[in-house]
Amino acid sequence: MNWALQRLGMERAATSYAWKSFLNAAVPLAFGTDYPVEPLAPFRGLYAALTRKNEAGTKEYFPEEKLTIEEAIAAYTTGAAYAEFAEAKKGKLLPGYFADFVVLDRDITRIQPAEILKTRVLRTVVGGKTVWEAGKE
Repeated sequence: MNWALQRLGMERAATSYAWKSFLNAAVPLAFGTDYPVEPLAPFRGLYAALTRKNEAGTKEYFPEEKLTIEEAIAAYTTGAAYAEFAEAKKGKLLPGYFADFVVLDRDITRIQPAEILKTRVLRTVVGGKTVWEAGKE
């Protein structure tokens, strides 16, 4: 957002990060982080997908492309699994899947988007085994 309008111009920027348009056109949407350029945690990306605003809430970027929290979570989970051709074993919590998930300190589906930025991971589970737990690092 901070550089797109300046570098792309209004016409091209209007079609950048067009998440809702992609979904409406049945394009699979896969999210991830750009670590090490961006923080590894997905909470900033979730917030941006929901609000299309900067973290301060002072700038907005093509709000017609906002996603719901369910759509944004799906992009990080089932969409990301699809993008790596792993949708038969990742991206969902189902029998036979890898059981990779995190436990958060809040229910991000029931809070205001700005509160998502304050979210902390309490536990990380990979392959059904706890690999990290807050307070035990």
